[in-house]
Amino acid sequence: MTVMYLDSFEVREKTLLTPFKIAQRTTFLEWESQPTLFKQYPHFCYRISLHDIEALSWLSQLRCITSLRTVAQKPYYQLNVPSAGNLKPLEIYVQVRNVAGVLCGIYHLDVITEQLVLIQEIEDDGVESYLGLTNRFNGFIVMMSIVPFRSSWKYGLRAWRYCYLDLGHQIGALNATVRHFGLELTKMSHYDDNGLNLNMGMGDDEFIASVYGIGQVGNRPVKELKNPLMKVAPTNYTMKDDQLSSSIRNTPLYLEMYDVRQCSNYISINRNRRSAREFFASNMKDRAMAILMQTSVPKSLEVIAIILQAHSMHLGVYCKGQFSIAGNYRNEVIQLLLGQRFIAGANMVLLIYAQQFTAHAHIEAGIYAQDIYLTCEHLGVGCSGIGAFYDNEGSQWSNNPLLYAVAVGGKS
Repeated sequence: MTVMYLDSFEVREKTLLTPFKIAQRTTFLEWESQPTLFKQYPHFCYRISLHDIEALSWLSQLRCITSLRTVAQKPYYQLNVPSAGNLKPLEIYVQVRNVAGVLCGIYHLDVITEQLVLIQEIEDDGVESYLGLTNRFNGFIVMMSIVPFRSSWKYGLRAWRYCYLDLGHQIGALNATVRHFGLELTKMSHYDDNGLNLNMGMGDDEFIASVYGIGQVGNRPVKELKNPLMKVAPTNYTMKDDQLSSSIRNTPLYLEMYDVRQCSNYISINRNRRSAREFFASNMKDRAMAILMQTSVPKSLEVIAIILQAHSMHLGVYCKGQFSIAGNYRNEVIQLLLGQRFIAGANMVLLIYAQQFTAHAHIEAGIYAQDIYLTCEHLGVGCSGIGAFYDNEGSQWSNNPLLYAVAVGGKS
């Protein structure tokens, strides 16, 4: 049976949230049946601690556990990047070549143990040939994959949106981490996306979605991988959604590069980032809101800021940082964001629209939102990314499709 590939317009139409759809929901989740959140390679694989070799220390900040507690008798992990529903549908792989003290090979980033797990050694071969490179890349090639079922287990087809927003946050974290450590990203090229997935040992339940280099292209030629990598399931079980899987499989790799602002206390901010679930409006200064509205926005996006509470700023709508429409829109914004009452304490909400509803626009919305998260932490205020909203109600402030919202407010 041929699976129909959904284009992004069809995905949007099938995943619109309306009050009627929300009222119809009867799904009950049994949390004990949640698929595992972290891919685990066999115990016999060679492992390197990220803290034992200085050249690997930056990877310890790329995707890391910042909080661990027990919820419903299960470990509850929080990371340095937000994730819709805390479902973590991403994995990271790193090809390492000519880095002192590290075997040349392709590794999996084990977030729980903060180790690189060697999947396969390389010599004159590697993933370069699937990325349009004819010579060996010296340094690191970071590959980020999407595991759709971790998110679709809860959200169904709407997980398409959340997977790409999560990926954008992770790319934003990669940019910020690389910049903090004085490294530089190298843009990769499209060449053979399917070959890359196949030879990286991906099946129908995991897909490489974005790739970046940290290093430089050398002078020695490179060959294709001699053997595909071992296949290891990314979850303890899976239930395939053919429409979701085919839509992600047919989305080209995201390879664009964006600069992010640099924070002098990045390590502390990265390790203490949290999504706020309560705000104290009187504790946020107007200047902080002005700074946030000056954050660079990718060209594909439109950001509308709605000031809900302030000391002296006008309440209402701001476009490109400029006051546009006066008004108290708190009730409308709360309704837009599915009536979540904690929004009532926020000082402002940033609504992120796109010129076109695409996977890559969602990624860029996540990159922008990650920059907002880091800036908020630097300013001492809280924020929370919100991917659940009544899609059509967002048209009150823009004719473009709404992709994401970020609520911002004072901390206690």
